[in-house]
Amino acid sequence: MSYEDLPDFARHFQSDVASSAEAMGMLKEHAFIERVSEPLIEYGEVSAVEPCHFQSRGVKVDAYDIDDDHANLTLIVSQFISHSNLAELNVTNSTIDTIFKRCRSFLEKCISTNYYSQIDISSPAYDLAVLISECRESLLSVKIVLATDGIAKARQAESDTFEGIEIKYVIWDLGRLHSFEKTGQREIILIDFEAEYGRSIKCVRSSDSTETYTTYLAFISGNLLAGLYGRWRTRLLERNVRVFLSNRPKVNRDMRDTIRKEPNMFCAYNNGITVHARAVTTIGDGDGPIEISKVEDFQIVNGGQTTASLYHALKEDKADLSQISVQMKLMVINDNKRQPFLAEDQILSEVLVPKISRYSNSQNRVQFADLLANDPPHPEIERLSRNVLAPDPTGGSLETFWIYERTRGSYNETRRLEARTPAQKRKFDQKYPRPQKFDKSKFGKAWNSYRLQPHTVCMGAMKNFGLFNSWLQEQTTDDWLAFFRKTVAQILMWNATEKMVRKKRYGGYTHAIVSYSLSWFHFSTKLELDLERLWVEQKIHADIMIALDVIADTVNLHIRNTKLNVTEWCKKEECWTSLKESQLPEIPDLKLHFLSNPSKSGIKIESVSETGIVDFCKAKSPDSWKELSKWLKDRGFMAGKQRSQCFNMGKTLQAGRKDPSLVLSRACKKIWEDAENGLNWQPSSSGTD
Repeated sequence: MSYEDLPDFARHFQSDVASSAEAMGMLKEHAFIERVSEPLIEYGEVSAVEPCHFQSRGVKVDAYDIDDDHANLTLIVSQFISHSNLAELNVTNSTIDTIFKRCRSFLEKCISTNYYSQIDISSPAYDLAVLISECRESLLSVKIVLATDGIAKARQAESDTFEGIEIKYVIWDLGRLHSFEKTGQREIILIDFEAEYGRSIKCVRSSDSTETYTTYLAFISGNLLAGLYGRWRTRLLERNVRVFLSNRPKVNRDMRDTIRKEPNMFCAYNNGITVHARAVTTIGDGDGPIEISKVEDFQIVNGGQTTASLYHALKEDKADLSQISVQMKLMVINDNKRQPFLAEDQILSEVLVPKISRYSNSQNRVQFADLLANDPPHPEIERLSRNVLAPDPTGGSLETFWIYERTRGSYNETRRLEARTPAQKRKFDQKYPRPQKFDKSKFGKAWNSYRLQPHTVCMGAMKNFGLFNSWLQEQTTDDWLAFFRKTVAQILMWNATEKMVRKKRYGGYTHAIVSYSLSWFHFSTKLELDLERLWVEQKIHADIMIALDVIADTVNLHIRNTKLNVTEWCKKEECWTSLKESQLPEIPDLKLHFLSNPSKSGIKIESVSETGIVDFCKAKSPDSWKELSKWLKDRGFMAGKQRSQCFNMGKTLQAGRKDPSLVLSRACKKIWEDAENGLNWQPSSSGTD
């Protein structure tokens, strides 16, 4: 690894940590964990990071992540030096061993004793200790990640066991962070089937007539596929549109039953996996048998459920996979082949692989979108962020940019290339302020809070962005400039609320409190806040912050009022539903900040039988249907098709020549009820004729 510009990266890194700590009123070490969590999630080391800073004699832990089945736990522990001079950043092996030992000691105490009784019940570490104690029987593996702003010597991968649980040790030091953020890419998964698994894989090869891609058809054993997942986990699925949905969906339960009871029929019942790779090394030629010996960048784009189900059946049920084979379609796309539909800066595989992933995924309803954000409109949002100047909040002429960092590290790389002298750096920082940089994670959190989905925000950055991105792909607007301005307004709201919540020192669950507070605010004000005005003013009015302040106090008490783990409780829709039904604390009159005067308070719930669907729609005035269509469009809710259906219902009723069709009525009735019950919408008038 070249450390040519590592000193510059170290300075920027420490500046990021220091500015975040100062802005949010938090300790630098805590700001460091938040800073390092972004590349850890982007890389695929974790799917989310839940801070839980705790240190006592001989024990230490700073954050954690656990999968939905409570089988795989990741503990993050920090070694924060807070120095930008490379000479002061050496982390010795003995120091590393000590830190790993402290985190492992925390794990062992939680597994073997009721260690949570020694931790303050208000601390997130208490929740973690209880969680480990409760799921000790289901835990299969624990990964301890040491995150440090120092430089560690290269070490071989290490692992051991404790009471049957596999424990792996991973180091992320400054050099590794620098390498990942410089390239914006994860480390490539290279699989050598001959060297690592004892044999190559027989296959059939075919190329399309245009030489755009090559396809290899093969069968892979169940044990081998489960082993690959056990080693690489969700990094195998980074281009997949889904993550493992556990065994709750019926298709997964059926798959698990087949593995247990009819393993010889698995290949007949299962669709297999689709894999994308950068390159394949084969043995043999086109005239005879061909075998795959090596694969570079092995990525499962369809079949994540199959792969994870085999792994969990092997580990949890001790299932025999020896009779199971899985059909595999492995594709290598020729990135050197130019296509007329490609933009100048586009790579063929980045365009085709997300399409292959979406089109081939049909076993479960697609819920999580590709996290690489190469699909439209992400490139368009990024382009707008680099070309649209934001107004000066002081009313002066100092206009700035809000930068969407679609690719990790692109902001620092641009600054490094464009600002070489101290004067150029000052000018760059003034024009592109670091606090006005936002990434995919914050993009998704801010929008899903506005979309009244705080429980999905609490599911972690990966899942939340996937759900947000699925919704975003359905949007048909041509006015992405207006969408970008609304995005900035919501990020202003998120940043201001997060800063306020951190200063109140609730003692953890910051992002959950921020998201629930924003969603409850928007729900209670019927999404009437004028986002365009926030963009113009580039600041949050004091009245709004007073409202969010008192709302946050209630939210903090609400999410902690549970016998469940607070973090897990916040992920449940029931937590959000019960908050909506709670008494809103008294807040200032905010009418001056609304798009229009808010509707009357309260939620009207209609209950109509199937035969009365058309009558339900006819009972609403034509104007109310058009009003609903515009209301949904102004706030970016639902898909363009649903908004058009409401508008068409209004036109049909206004014409009065015939009744609306049952198909249109059924769709519009659901949209109306979802808007009323889920989005707190009401027409400005009675909405009835």
